[in-house]
Amino acid sequence: METERLQLLPWRAGDEWLLEPLATDPLVMRYITGGAPMTAEQIHGFVDRQVALYAELGLCRWRLELKETRETIGFAGVGRLTGMEELEIGWWLAPVHWGRGYATEAGQAALRDAFARCGLASVISITRPENEASQRVMQRIGLRNQGRRVHAGLEHVVYTTTREEWLGANSDGSGSGG
Repeated sequence: METERLQLLPWRAGDEWLLEPLATDPLVMRYITGGAPMTAEQIHGFVDRQVALYAELGLCRWRLELKETRETIGFAGVGRLTGMEELEIGWWLAPVHWGRGYATEAGQAALRDAFARCGLASVISITRPENEASQRVMQRIGLRNQGRRVHAGLEHVVYTTTREEWLGANSDGSGSGG
């Protein structure tokens, strides 16, 4: 899958080294783990889960590669969070690439794929209340604020959309979320 500036690629076994710079960056991890780096075992588990989810459903938290440089800059897409039944769309980007619209661009493509090709009925997205940048991405890709819930012992804001809502708002195929 691709967008104007990005390739959205499935993860493969052995891709852990591509995730490691993100998963150990305190700025990336501040709303995920409070800034603590993921361990090698956690990184390996993340990649394994993406490979398995792609094999099961044909989607995952796609590895984002800049077309221009072929650099892996993060991920975006649908996955499973421990303790949640719903499939969740989310993204992480290397800080040097923040503020350039990549999360929105990739999130739109991943959501379009999840609904149009994979036929998911709905998705959820959660983040810590103080992560305003992620909430703006959620809004830009067409998700609606549904309030708050506790996940993993911490309060999160919750955004959702259904396939029907999203396809109705994007009937022109733009994936702009409205």
